[in-house]
Amino acid sequence: MKRLYLLFIFITSCFQLSAQEDYRPFVEEGKTWNYIIYTNHYEYDEETGKEIQVGFPARLVIEGDTTIEDVEYKKIMHYSDVLWTDENPSKDFLYAVIREMDKKVYFRHLYYANFDHSLEPGNEALIYDFGLKIGDIFVEDFFGNPFYWATKLKLESIEEKDGKRLFFFSINNNSTRQWVEGVGGCKGLGLEERFDNPTCNDCTLYFPTLVSCTLGDEVLCRFDEDGNVVLGVDEIKTIDGKDGAIYDLQGRRLNAEPERGLYIKDGKKIAR
Repeated sequence: MKRLYLLFIFITSCFQLSAQEDYRPFVEEGKTWNYIIYTNHYEYDEETGKEIQVGFPARLVIEGDTTIEDVEYKKIMHYSDVLWTDENPSKDFLYAVIREMDKKVYFRHLYYANFDHSLEPGNEALIYDFGLKIGDIFVEDFFGNPFYWATKLKLESIEEKDGKRLFFFSINNNSTRQWVEGVGGCKGLGLEERFDNPTCNDCTLYFPTLVSCTLGDEVLCRFDEDGNVVLGVDEIKTIDGKDGAIYDLQGRRLNAEPERGLYIKDGKKIAR
């Protein structure tokens, strides 16, 4: 009996060790969250004969190290082809800092709403916890102030697909969020949470939408227009549906004739 008990403890320990070794870290140098910043403007597309919503790409990239108040962080840089925030004098800037410990991801923004760069760094917020168990409640908060801006998520299930661990959450018993281990969910790094649109009628409005997460040439996952996780190129949906537009493998719409390579058109992989 004692030998069986010891064997059971050994097997259990092996499974736990394997699970720890299989864990995909969230904070990795060079990891990139790719966004489309849509606006409230439309333009006529001659190829499709339709009005399409104007948008441009932006990226949040883990890049470099820093220390704030004796705490070590990785930096998150913002890159864009367009200057879309009046308060920030540059298209490329230090957006936030991030760290990870015990499968928990801590985030600290360096800009307030609308990226007001004159303010002090914000409070540290726990934005992901990949050590949750089924039935646990997670308070989603990108502001470091859960009493005012938080959303309570209940973890309903954990599944594995294509070698990736997926977390499924609900709000008030309604399925609403999916996370991918090492990537997070459709909220990404909170870009849409950080930007407040003005209320004037003639202002340009911006709607950041996360489309994919990549590390080098590896596409970790994509998100469809409803914020659902998409694994595998063959399953991808274009942001605008079947409109004939061509996207690269990071989910970015191409405005010029693509070079040779793999692309996405009408939700399917194509080669040029």
